Amino acid sequence: MIRPENDQESVTQKAQAAFLDVRQSVIDRARQTQTPIIVFSENGIQRLTADEFERVAVERASERSNLCEGE
Repeated sequence: MIRPENDQESVTQKAQAAFLDVRQSVIDRARQTQTPIIVFSENGIQRLTADEFERVAVERASERSNLCEGE
């Protein structure tokens, strides 16, 4: 029987962890194949190197962390 997940924070943490795993695998694959990562943002479509993508991801994570601390 499947156990229902009652703790919403736990579900959110699991989703965030899964997202981080996928993000890292995308970065690793782009480095291995020397291909760009294509991203759609407010400004349109962007081609980023693995290093650029990783830098942007770290900056955005830092911004989110700062926003959460203010709550």
